[in-house]
Amino acid sequence: MLYSEHHDSPPKSGRIALAHRMPILAGMAVMAIVLIGCTADPRKYQGLRSSEQLAEQKKGDFKYEYISPDFNAATYNSAIVDPVEIYNGDDNQFGSVSQKDRTYLADYINKVFPKTISKQYTLTTEPGPNTLRIHITLTGIKKSTPVLSTLSHASSFGLVTNGVLQAVGENGTAYGAVYYAVEIFDSQSSRLLYAHVTVQTPDALDVTASFGYLDAAREGVRIGAQHLVRKLNKLSKQAPKTSVIEKTGTIGK
Repeated sequence: MLYSEHHDSPPKSGRIALAHRMPILAGMAVMAIVLIGCTADPRKYQGLRSSEQLAEQKKGDFKYEYISPDFNAATYNSAIVDPVEIYNGDDNQFGSVSQKDRTYLADYINKVFPKTISKQYTLTTEPGPNTLRIHITLTGIKKSTPVLSTLSHASSFGLVTNGVLQAVGENGTAYGAVYYAVEIFDSQSSRLLYAHVTVQTPDALDVTASFGYLDAAREGVRIGAQHLVRKLNKLSKQAPKTSVIEKTGTIGK
């Protein structure tokens, strides 16, 4: 069937209207991708033993953190890593993630964290002097949207968008994340020495973490384990705050 010249192309007025709408449509697309890329902050979960001591951090790798004033990390050279606990409090951040997926990621943490921690501490199963007990609680999972996250990273527009997200510290478009808490105790006295709550996700430009719906959360586990060891290494080089005696003769808090 032949079409008349009036049907071969949009009317001029229609083309002009479409041209005017393009910036708006592009802006809406950018906003949609940015919103998908955002990850909610972790919470100061009320069911944690350390909840009351945790303080919000304005910068750094962890959203909430606690350090005992007299924690001398340099005196510890061994560590017990407890099996991961899956958090069941009402303030969890699992959403609709299944129990099967929660167990899967907890098992993955059970493999990754001890392996990474063993690079700095001798792993043991028995309490003793100079031994930490590290307790990890999985508190939430955000699943990726696999096809969308991969496509948004493969396109030139997606690379630009994710470059911006990485620059401002956000996760990649349609990326998932892992939420968890770390609590560290003296293995003999069970006294809380250190704790943090965090959400971890891959760099926004890491396309390798965009394929499976738990790939980004898995990468977040690997990143988080490295952050923990780096933090403990930093603390081992710092003197405990209570070692300073003030002029009044009291111990500084």
